[in-house]
Amino acid sequence: MKRLLVVQYAGDYRQAWRQIAESGTENYQAHRYVLDSMAGLARDHGAAGLLCCRTEERYSEVLPNGVTVIGGAASADRDWRDIAGLIEAFAPTHLVLHGPMTRLLAWTLQRPWRLACIFADSFEISWLRRRLIYGALPALLNRPKVEWVANHGENACRSLRAIGVDPAKIRVWDFPHDRKPHDLPPRTGPGDPPYVMLYVGALLASKGVGDLIRAVALLRGRGLPVEARIVGGGDRARFEALARRCGIAGHVHFTGTLPNAQVAEEMRRAALVAVPSRHSYPEGFPLTVYEALCSRTPIVASDHPMFAGHLVDGRTATVHAERNPRSLALTAERLLTDAPLYEALSRAAPACWEGLQTDRKWGDLLADWLSCDNGAAAGGDAKTG
Repeated sequence: MKRLLVVQYAGDYRQAWRQIAESGTENYQAHRYVLDSMAGLARDHGAAGLLCCRTEERYSEVLPNGVTVIGGAASADRDWRDIAGLIEAFAPTHLVLHGPMTRLLAWTLQRPWRLACIFADSFEISWLRRRLIYGALPALLNRPKVEWVANHGENACRSLRAIGVDPAKIRVWDFPHDRKPHDLPPRTGPGDPPYVMLYVGALLASKGVGDLIRAVALLRGRGLPVEARIVGGGDRARFEALARRCGIAGHVHFTGTLPNAQVAEEMRRAALVAVPSRHSYPEGFPLTVYEALCSRTPIVASDHPMFAGHLVDGRTATVHAERNPRSLALTAERLLTDAPLYEALSRAAPACWEGLQTDRKWGDLLADWLSCDNGAAAGGDAKTG
């Protein structure tokens, strides 16, 4: 019998299960899919568990669908020994580290179980910064015991090769997407003012939240009636204070985390979707982009390396320089005041979305790995050249 354990930084799947059972909603697109996939793997292979390091309390229980959910109430980096103890208690035969957890990875290399890593991260940062954040991660990933190293999207897989990960180990993956751009008609304009610039994601400076707020202040100063609507959790007080300092507190609205279905409605109502990530944020490829394309609402995105080839200025999005509120403001203004461009980007959404699709979904990746006698089977499949 195989015992699969997937270790993640965050994402409380016990709470996700309860929310789905009580209201039928999920705050993140893939929570239901992950729980269903793990249940299928438990039925087919023996046992499956999800260990989430950052939870409000420590727990371990088996859900009605047969999946074991474990809350670590600890940091995967600072408290890695605590997480290691929880892994030992589950006694896996197959372990997946779902994120670049360098200390846990180094420890796991000494343990008897089979090992794979799944990321949704980019690594195109300076050598020194990468060394400070991830330590000897590339060398550890190239150890023979690490059988597969998967990443979310082709560009993210290329970043693995760029830091020296063996291409034969690299796999590309994605989540399935229930919504498609083809389900909605294209938009011909941003609608009536005030024009809402919607952001969905973590409230972090490295995600460009502050840059967006400053851009809204610049646009309002130019007489354009725009507002920011910010969906997600994080350091809300910090960005509320920034909005006050910029003199636009009444034009920046924070909603907190919303159910995924409601986020889709927010995107369709907004004038544009902003994805202003700085290069320092390790994007794989954000699900926000997929969802924005499905809404047919045009995207204003930064020039983050992981967006290259997909979000192309004037063809599938408008693209601004990272860390540059003025550039963000000008590209947003261009989109909001150029009706033919606005419609063209909305019409381009289906083709852009199709270009992002990957055959191997997250659950298939795990099933394929569990079915292999050894991790070398099937070879690498990412187009990393």
